[in-house]
Amino acid sequence: MYNRTFDTDWESLSGEEAVRRMYALGIAAKLGHTNRTERSRIRDLASSAYERSVLDLAYEEGVREAANVRTHHDADEEAWEELVETPEAPSPELPADRVDSRRPDAIDRPALLDAFDADDLDRLRLPAFLGHNRES
Repeated sequence: MYNRTFDTDWESLSGEEAVRRMYALGIAAKLGHTNRTERSRIRDLASSAYERSVLDLAYEEGVREAANVRTHHDADEEAWEELVETPEAPSPELPADRVDSRRPDAIDRPALLDAFDADDLDRLRLPAFLGHNRES
C-alpha cells in the first residue's frame, strides 16, 4: 500500500512531507502493512526530540484514523484510498477585500486623554479654597 503510493527512494524530505508520510505509515500499519524501515528512516530525519514527537504523533493519528474509517469499508484498500489517496479539499482562503488593514481600536490613543491639554497646569494646582491665603 505505502510503497505503491509513496516513492521510497528519497534522499531528503520536507517537514510537511515527513509528517504526511508518517501519517500514511500509521494508516498502513493499522491495515496490516507495517513498514518499519521507512518509519525509522523518516524518524532519523528529525533533528530534535520535538520533531520526533511530532512525527510519532502523526503516525499515531494515522493509526487512529484507520481504526475509525476501517469499519465503514469492506476492504482495507477502500479505507486506504479514502484516507491517503483522495486529494484533500483546498483550505478556504480569506478574501483580500475583507481583510481590515487598520490598526485595532485598542491600540489607538484613548479618547479620555484627548480631553486634557498637556500645558494645562491649572488642573494640577490646588483649588483656591484649599490654598494658604484663604480669606475669612
